[in-house]
Amino acid sequence: MTQDVRDLLHAAAGLYRDDPRASAMLHDCLNRLEQPLRVAFTGAPSSGKTTLAAALGEWPTRALRDLVLLDDPGPADDVPDATVRLVRHLEPDELAAAHPPGGSAFARQSAVNSVLVLSRADEVGAGRIDALLTAKQLARRAWREDPLCTGFLGVIAVAGQLAYGGRSLRDDEFDLLAAFAAVPREELERHVLSVDSFTDPAFPGPIPVETRRSLVVRFGMFGVRLALTLIRTGCDDRVKLSAELVRRSGLGELRDTLAGCFVARAEALRARTAIIRLEALLAAQPRPGGDRLVSRVERFAAAAHDFRELRLIADIRGGRTALSGEPAEEAVRLLGAQGTAPADRLGLEPDADPNEIYDAGLDALRRWRHEAERPDRPHAERTAAHVVVRSTEGLLALFA
Repeated sequence: MTQDVRDLLHAAAGLYRDDPRASAMLHDCLNRLEQPLRVAFTGAPSSGKTTLAAALGEWPTRALRDLVLLDDPGPADDVPDATVRLVRHLEPDELAAAHPPGGSAFARQSAVNSVLVLSRADEVGAGRIDALLTAKQLARRAWREDPLCTGFLGVIAVAGQLAYGGRSLRDDEFDLLAAFAAVPREELERHVLSVDSFTDPAFPGPIPVETRRSLVVRFGMFGVRLALTLIRTGCDDRVKLSAELVRRSGLGELRDTLAGCFVARAEALRARTAIIRLEALLAAQPRPGGDRLVSRVERFAAAAHDFRELRLIADIRGGRTALSGEPAEEAVRLLGAQGTAPADRLGLEPDADPNEIYDAGLDALRRWRHEAERPDRPHAERTAAHVVVRSTEGLLALFA
């Protein structure tokens, strides 16, 4: 795919060689094909973009090391390859505003580069101790049932402030929280109902107001209450508490989604960005002979199978197809949701023998061809099976 896009960009560079601005843009597109994937965090003010990006960018994980995280880039900044869109509520007006502009036909067809995040998940249900569980349930339901969520690769509930606080929890902060947790619950309970009660000068004990306020700034009142509960129930050191706060925050699910949907598809997403920028140039500044290049771009767009895979993965996981159970699990794996290498797609060990991989691929191809050709299946289901067939044919072609 990258070589096809590179050829298109070189052809365009020849067409616009007398235009310095267009030439610079095309040169940038070429360079970007070899650079890390750019992922933008966007959302309304106070949605927690900076906090969530920082929580991920401090995370030393191989899965995300090849990403550049952009905090709400403006029009003059780098064009992102993928987007994490943050909303505070799953309300129609916020969801509608989270959708990007339509753009070209290819941009709409390949709009599989966005994840939606309910970013203040700890505020759901007035911040009760079960707020995160409730928020995750709401996010899953919205992804499956709300038409405004169908354009996203996932809808994930994350408590960004809790995630960042857990990732960067210090020893002195753990000691403070442990000291609070040691106070009998009946004495402490009424003082952790709100920020005002927690920072009231009448708070029992010698810990200064400013110190208590700093904990609220770092973790939020929900995070403080959760930390106290966790310490009382076994998180008796900083490492344990940090890990549990991060786990409950939803940051791990977001990381895994970014790894599976963005990192694993980095080549396709970088190519998508380049093609969309090239399309915009061809439309804004038509040149004699440009129609031939437009036709080449259209042929590339029609043959780009990676985007069909991502769209179908999202539809299956979002419950928008008739596939369920084991067939659905096999389909998303063959489509590359757990990795795009042949062994990953077939659920085999990375060092599996090539003959084993080929035989497993051939078996999968036979079964999914049968599903794609069954006249008793609805058209949409047979269409989905055809996408799986194409993916399986692609992995077998590597052994030809």
